[in-house]
Order: sequence, then C-alpha cells, then structure tokens
Amino acid sequence: MYMDKLSLNLYYSSMIVYMIGGVPLILYTLIIRPIANLYKEPISSMVSPVFGNYGSYLFALFLISLIFVTVSLLLFLVSVYRVKSHRQRISNATLALPIALYIFGYALLGVSGL
Repeated sequence: MYMDKLSLNLYYSSMIVYMIGGVPLILYTLIIRPIANLYKEPISSMVSPVFGNYGSYLFALFLISLIFVTVSLLLFLVSVYRVKSHRQRISNATLALPIALYIFGYALLGVSGL
C-alpha cells in the first residue's frame, strides 16, 4: 500500500505552497537583494516611489519567503509523518526532491541575509 489520499494531498499542497513561495524567494535572494547591495548608501535609508522604504520592502520579502518555505516544510513533514505512522510506503525519490528544495531555499535565504 502506498500513500493514502490525505497524505498525498498534504504532500502536493506542500509543493504548491513552495512553488508560490518561490516567487518572492527568487525575487529577494537572486534579483532585488543583490541589486540593492550594489548601491553605496545604506539600504535602510533608501526610498522608492513605488515601494516606500526599501529596507522595509526587503524585510517584508524576506519574511514572506521564510514563511512560505516554512509552511511548506511543515506540510511536507506532516505528510511524511502520516505515511510512516500508518505503515505505508514512500519512495526515496519522493522524499529526495523536496528535501533538496528546502535545503536550497533555506541556503538562499541564509546567504542573502537581512
């Protein structure tokens, strides 16, 4: 017997949440934060006509990314726990990809910093 329906839905939900959270994650870590670091003035004193205080905008993007990745991780862990507690099977490939994605996401957030 493989994963039951609820565990499978939790697993897919975790991947959907990660996919949605990947947009602010990529924006923050690979696009906006590196460009902001190129400026000579402190980021907290920069003001944008679109976003307002640039430091607050960057912090909000960081927080949104962190929340989405963490919620996705929690959903994934609950789905794996349900599978293991009901003595069902889950393949190693099904476990490996999300773990690699979480390592990648948290590494990006850690390297980019606040």
